[in-house]
Amino acid sequence: MKLKKLGAFAATGAMALALALTGCGSSNATSGSDAGSNGSDDVKVEKVDGSKEYALVKDGTLTVGTSAEYAPFEYKDDNGDYQGFDLELIKAIADKLGLDVEYVNNDFDTLVPGVASGAKYDVSIAAITNTPEREKEVAFSDSYYMDDQAIVTKVDNTDITADNYSEKLNNADATIIVQSGSTAEAFAQENFPKAKIVPYKDATECFSALQSDKGDAVVTNRSVASQLTAEQFNTCQTIKQISTGEEYAIAVNQGNTKLKDDINQAIKDLTDDGTVDALMAKYNIK
Repeated sequence: MKLKKLGAFAATGAMALALALTGCGSSNATSGSDAGSNGSDDVKVEKVDGSKEYALVKDGTLTVGTSAEYAPFEYKDDNGDYQGFDLELIKAIADKLGLDVEYVNNDFDTLVPGVASGAKYDVSIAAITNTPEREKEVAFSDSYYMDDQAIVTKVDNTDITADNYSEKLNNADATIIVQSGSTAEAFAQENFPKAKIVPYKDATECFSALQSDKGDAVVTNRSVASQLTAEQFNTCQTIKQISTGEEYAIAVNQGNTKLKDDINQAIKDLTDDGTVDALMAKYNIK
């Protein structure tokens, strides 16, 4: 796979199509509430190659924290079922580990602390960029996708363009909308320090705010901007993509080393057998 699609996978092998995935709504995947369990136990999970010990919130289940308002990576469909590239990937990983899956939906900025606590989630997957700041709280798996940042405005806004966006947005009169706790928020703060930065809890709220003229632009990841402007928010447009090479990875509790190692092996296996390529094609992720 080309670097722009999956940069970190250069270290984990080439891809060839083989495994057919079931969707997130299969019998051993369940949806969770907004609050995770408050306990953590050591359990043994029997695997084909022998037993492995993981510290799990719930015996035999991988409790997955996510923020399901970030299509095409994680979202709920019209029936309220969990869908998305990330959620199908973590389901395939859990299958490799012999675990059921329970999704717990919550605000994005709660996910890393929830994993770090060891009591809410075993892992979190939600287009989470591996950053030095987050590594102080959690461990990260090998990365599985590389993304960039994008500047989104309303279609009828002819004042801000790809040529002048830096000047237009970096002033005291500009309001930039971002997802709270995201790398887009950090990017906006660093690159547009004079602007007013307004965080919202998820991508859908960000785009709804822009559509309602509550800001001049949204800063978000390229893949999400592409999906949302093509489907739900066609009054908005991406005017600029900025190469930042952000690597998405799965957040794991720092003490859960065996779980992280087995997740990394599963990522490699799913890369080698073509599952990741198939999921990228399914969700039109480039």
